[in-house]
Amino acid sequence: MPDDLASRSMILARIQTVAADILNDPSLFLTENTTAADVSGWDSLSHVQIVVGVEIAFGMRMTSTEVAQLENVGSMIDLVEAHQAKTAGA
Repeated sequence: MPDDLASRSMILARIQTVAADILNDPSLFLTENTTAADVSGWDSLSHVQIVVGVEIAFGMRMTSTEVAQLENVGSMIDLVEAHQAKTAGA
């Protein structure tokens, strides 16, 4: 379990770096409960840029259905973990 928590916090840190770069906000702080509505400047265009940035950062592709189901940063972490598990099992 501690490895899972460490993995989640590492994924969160990478997502935060991607979002901070795209939103040009080095002081950006994200939690698993953060939604786009909570972050100044996180609009539909930057959302697409963040999704693409996360795909690049983690070497994965999200389907449009997966992107549409994202509720918050935690659900994005869940999705990254699911893709990593698929890759590890392949």
